[in-house]
Parts: sequence; structure tokens; C-alpha cells
Amino acid sequence: MASETAWSKLPIDLQEQFYERAEREAHRLSTLIKDLRSKVELARGRLEPYVHRLVLKPAGDFSIAAVDGSFSPRPAETIGARFSVYSAGFVMVKCRGIVKEGFFSGGVRHGQAYTRDFSSAVLHVQESHLERKAALEALKEDPDLLLLDGSFLGFAYSLFRVRRVIPVPQWIIEMARETLDMTEKLLDSGRCAGVVKRGRSRAIGGWISVEEGRRSPLTDCLDKQILNYLMEPPAILNYRELLKEPGVQRVYSRVSELLSREGLSPSDALVEARKWAVESLTKALDVSDEKAWGLESRINRIQVKVSGENPPFELEVPVESEEKVFEVLFSSISNFNMATGLPLAIDLVDESVTLPAEFTREFVREVEARILDSYGGDPGEVKGFFTGMNPQKEL
Repeated sequence: MASETAWSKLPIDLQEQFYERAEREAHRLSTLIKDLRSKVELARGRLEPYVHRLVLKPAGDFSIAAVDGSFSPRPAETIGARFSVYSAGFVMVKCRGIVKEGFFSGGVRHGQAYTRDFSSAVLHVQESHLERKAALEALKEDPDLLLLDGSFLGFAYSLFRVRRVIPVPQWIIEMARETLDMTEKLLDSGRCAGVVKRGRSRAIGGWISVEEGRRSPLTDCLDKQILNYLMEPPAILNYRELLKEPGVQRVYSRVSELLSREGLSPSDALVEARKWAVESLTKALDVSDEKAWGLESRINRIQVKVSGENPPFELEVPVESEEKVFEVLFSSISNFNMATGLPLAIDLVDESVTLPAEFTREFVREVEARILDSYGGDPGEVKGFFTGMNPQKEL
């Protein structure tokens, strides 16, 4: 018997509606894809001088460690609290084999009075804090290069989005500062870089707009989309070369955002974007403007494409250790997984630390069972505390 698909589980009438919707969406997107290609072709002459081919050897002898964290994709929502669990770990790879590894766990409980956005931002800070601990432990194993899965300062940007809206407890700010301290140790190590898999940079459209003095149609396009057409792998585009200074990829991405929704000139948008880049860190971490700009300006980003079947990924590199990172990471094609287009060590640690979607619920049930074994009061009180907020989602 043929296996049942998710589509076939829907009522027939709903299936037909979605088939019709899929046809309309396919027609609309076909037009958008052609439009994107024409926009990219108009910018090809400007961008091609900054796209550089890599020469990768078939085999290398460097050790590369990677650190990643994971948190429950769906928190467990009970009447008494919202529960989430998270993990972090590292693997060290040499000659495509794992030679060292280590893993760490964490968990968080929030009252239901907190919003989901608040809980998500706090969880991001806590997971990043654990990741940085794992990274410092990985450095003790003396790898030639250590890769973080994600941005060095991603936790701060997440916290900034929440702090603009609601106040946060002091302990979260203190944890974010501790995370920043550990992050600076990684930056200072001279052998650490970040791999941003889902980067949403839009710096190219912002840069072209500033150069031409008018809004470029590429402001609405991700750099990843643009470069996927232009880069013949293996190749890189270095934002420091393109933008003439390090640490301003976020600034020019903000220029694209401002030009897409506000009536500013490109030059005015650039001024506003520089202010925003500093303020997002000062407000998130309670640091000075000088400290914020110092952090931004020491981290460069590079677009890397090593596989024709996959889009580029963004590599974050401390400016002072760029040469060392290139020497190790780009020493060999064997450092990459051609099926994903990412560094092999990043794929391996992701497999190791990713928490199953159902794990949080199982963890909470284990907590409940242990309380029932030892609780001296009415067991109904325990059951009431752990009752699901939405019983339908517990089925």
C-alpha cells in the first residue's frame, strides 16, 4: 500500500484548494525568479571584480573543531510554567575523522506571564552562554581552527530586539555580559571564526545604492541570492574588500532595509545605519559607543561558496586572524561537506547536539514523575501544575 502523505491527510476539498493555490504561487514565483536574474545581471560588472576563486587541495592535515548549540524547537507549555531545554557541544576533526568531542546541557523555566518573544530571547542568551563555555573547552584541545556555528554577536542582536520592547531582569544582562567576555576571549585567541548558515545580509544592494546615489533594485535581495548566481565555486567575496572597511556588512544591510521602507536618500540612510549598528549593541549589552563600534569593526564577514549545488554561507572572521583562518579552512576541499556546502566539522557537531522535537515534552514528563515520587502534598496539585496549556497540542 502506498504510504500516506501529509497532503493526502487533508479533506478532499482542502486538497483541491491547495493545488490551485500552488499553481498560482508557481506562476507568480516564476516571474520573480526571472526578475531576480535580470537584476543580478545588471550588477554583474560591479561585483565580479570582488569574487575570487579559491584553490583547494584534495587533502589537508589541520585539526578543525566546531561548536554548536541547540534548543528545543517547541517549549513545553504547561499551566505552571513554560519549559525549554538546550545543549551545546564540540567535535574536533582531523583527516575527516572525529578525534575529540564534549557535550553540555542546560534548561530554563519561565512563568507563563512572560511572552514567548521574551522567553525566546532569554533562551538564545543562555544557549549562547553555554556554547561559549563549550568553545573555550574546545580551545583547550589545541585545534588549528575553531568554528562557531553562528555569529559571534548574534546573542546580543536577539537581546536588543526584546529590550526595545520590554524590560528584562538584571540577571539576563549579567549573563549576556559574561557571554560577551567569553566571546572576546575567542576573538583574541587568533584561531576562531563563525559560520552563519542562514545569513540574511543585504549589504550588496545598500552598497550599490550608496555608490550610485539612488536606490538599487537589489536592496530587496539577499546577498546569498545574488551571489548564488555570480559565484563559480569554490570562491569567496570579502566584504572588507567590497565595502572598504571591516565590520560594516550590518550597516549596509541596514541601508537596504531603510531604503526599502523609508523615503531616505542613500547617504542619509548610511548615516542612520551607522548609528543603529552601534545602538543595537549599546542597548543590548549596556556598553559604551566606543566599545560597541570596537566590537563591530574587528569582525569581518566573507561569503563562501564551495559547492555548485548549495548557496554560499557567511564566514565571520576576526580581522587580525583572517590570514590564519584562511590558511587552515581553505587548505583542503576535505574540510567541507560537498553535500551541504558547509565545513564538515559544523555538520558533524550539528548532528550531535540537535535535540529532537519531542525531547522537551519527555524531559518535562520526567520532572513531573520525579516530583510525584517525592511530593508530600496532594498529587493533584502536581498534575494541575503540569497540565498542558493547550490539550490539543498534547495529543
